[in-house]
Amino acid sequence: MDVPYALGLHEVAADTYAYLQPDGSLGLSNAGLVVSGNEALLVDTLFTVPQTRDLLTAVTRALPGVALTTLVNTHSDGDHWWGNQLLPDAEIIASEAAAADMRADHLHELLADPGDLQLPGVVAGLRKAFDFTGITPTFPTRTFRGELELTVGRRTVRLIEVPYAHTRGDVLVHVPDAGVLFTGDLLFIGGHPVIHTGLIGNWIAACELILGLDGVETIVPGHGPVVGKAEVRRFRAYLERVRDHSTAAHRAGTPVLQAALGTDLTGFTDLADPERLLLNVGAVYRELNGDGTPTEEELFGLFDHWTVPTPRLAPRPAAELAALAERATGPAARLLGGGDPEVLDGHPVPNVLAVIGHHPELLIALAPLLVQLNQGLLPPRTRELAILRTAHRSGSPYEWQHHVRIAGGVGLTRAEIARVPEGPEHPDWDANDRALLRAVDELHDGHRLSSAVWRALLERHSEAQLLELLALVGTYRTVAGILNTCRVPIDDWLAGAPS
Repeated sequence: MDVPYALGLHEVAADTYAYLQPDGSLGLSNAGLVVSGNEALLVDTLFTVPQTRDLLTAVTRALPGVALTTLVNTHSDGDHWWGNQLLPDAEIIASEAAAADMRADHLHELLADPGDLQLPGVVAGLRKAFDFTGITPTFPTRTFRGELELTVGRRTVRLIEVPYAHTRGDVLVHVPDAGVLFTGDLLFIGGHPVIHTGLIGNWIAACELILGLDGVETIVPGHGPVVGKAEVRRFRAYLERVRDHSTAAHRAGTPVLQAALGTDLTGFTDLADPERLLLNVGAVYRELNGDGTPTEEELFGLFDHWTVPTPRLAPRPAAELAALAERATGPAARLLGGGDPEVLDGHPVPNVLAVIGHHPELLIALAPLLVQLNQGLLPPRTRELAILRTAHRSGSPYEWQHHVRIAGGVGLTRAEIARVPEGPEHPDWDANDRALLRAVDELHDGHRLSSAVWRALLERHSEAQLLELLALVGTYRTVAGILNTCRVPIDDWLAGAPS
């Protein structure tokens, strides 16, 4: 059945309805209705009392005389139960885990009156879009684990718990005689999902469960339009992409914000609410860390840094760079692709050079120094370790991602790259690496090396190499400043590469 994606109540099968709220972004969730005679089961209420009142008004107008005797809350997110108070006579059912989380939830109070608390931008935006006043938490009166079969008039409705996926108590609502499945937030269509307290592997398994349900033809997601199983397969592919990228980035020691920004979204660039990707990558990191970090509160705190800003200086077009390469000689010509195609392994000119190319004379002057530093006296492993620590201390995702790729080819292991952000005090560094990392930190913090670090470096490096190290760190801090200030985007050919 082709169901229009428009606000209101829509019949998706005989006596089975979906209440849709476009565009499905934060706070605009869907609900469901299963009717038999004069009885009905409602799947979820909505984010606020006014929204839920509109839902119930639409049901009354379309189905006068039908009593909402049962309410199923699919999980503990407020946009699926904060309107429960408007159904005081209904039996309210949820999984045991979801009910426990609902009882511990006081977010609606914060949204109604945050006081002096500084809220992340995305949360503050909710207060402008929705009216959170007047919410009286109304909790489930019946809970279950595993599966539960309900009777609505003469119809059967199956509740299937999928623990620790989106949240720790998600429930699928299966209506076998209609071939309809209400997924709650186990399925988002048209936007990035959110992993709260769940595990991404469990969510992928939940997709497999949905795909394996015989007879299901119509699927009502928690957010977005009504779909079929093809969209579930695409959603599963998204989760697999996030899992694989996040695992590789975690292994390489990439900070979570940088990992999220560097995710290859080819095939998923149409999805709304891209900042949610930060929560999903963070959830994978939390699972791999095993110590509860980063918390969801920490990740929300990074939301204001998430938005990929518009570049202040866009990279110069390839045709202009080709013309510039014709004017250049030596190292500058090679870096711009005019003399040695192997310099960039067949890839286009990096965005950092294409941005500096707005000042051709500066680029032509800088190019020999960059080439000298990358082909100079320092051993390649030493050079890349110093650059990675500089990139981390300078907060440059671009510089970090480019040099993670290079570092793996000159002898730095994944484990070593992963502990670069932890600095020189990590116990697994040897004395030489520890001295090098301390040198980078001292130059970053005080612009000079201590006598102890200078002596430690001289035990292994010549004076000429140490001069090169000073120039290397200073140059890559300068480059990081250009990258961060000009908002240089990570190159498309690199964004999806393993970190």
